[in-house]
Amino acid sequence: MVRSRKAKQEFLIRGLVSLKALNHNERCKECKTAVLSLLESLFGEVKKNYSLPLGSKPEFFEGNRYYPVLKGIFNHLQKSRGHQQFVRSPRLPNVDFFVPNPGFIVEFDEGQHFTEQRMISLKDYPADLELGYDRDLWIDRCRMLHRRDNDPPFRDEQRAWYDTLRDFAPAILNLRPTVRLFSKARIWCKLNHEDAKDVATFKEELFKERQ
Repeated sequence: MVRSRKAKQEFLIRGLVSLKALNHNERCKECKTAVLSLLESLFGEVKKNYSLPLGSKPEFFEGNRYYPVLKGIFNHLQKSRGHQQFVRSPRLPNVDFFVPNPGFIVEFDEGQHFTEQRMISLKDYPADLELGYDRDLWIDRCRMLHRRDNDPPFRDEQRAWYDTLRDFAPAILNLRPTVRLFSKARIWCKLNHEDAKDVATFKEELFKERQ
């Protein structure tokens, strides 16, 4: 949650969160279910909790043109609080949604994704990396929300790194840019996948923040 009344007001004024969604449970299961149904209405087949054929350590990407950038981000995260061993899985953990046709990842970001470590990684992205969301807006949300998850102690570094890999995955796997939806941008479960107007609203939300 936004930590003070003043910060909450600034968060609303700057358009970083929807007023209607402010007090809605960001872990609402129906919201993710609605997003899945809306994606299916637009694109047909959608794979939930999809495993990409990618490793989770920088060395996996050696030889790719983005390897030096990824290695730099990884090192920067290691230095941020001194946690060295935050990668605990040999493969990149599953993405929230994968749309096979035309081929892109959709991530649903709750508040715990907006941390100092995530901001560190986002600021290191190269200018030529295509994203399906507004990087500057995500940085602002990191700065304002400033969440911390210390269970385990390296969780923020780990989450920031995995999110980074999901953003770079399209450049490595020849996919369209990764799209990110913010849980507090609206009350997603209020959108009906059988209502053409709601589907059109969702489509606009899906691509309006593209970088």
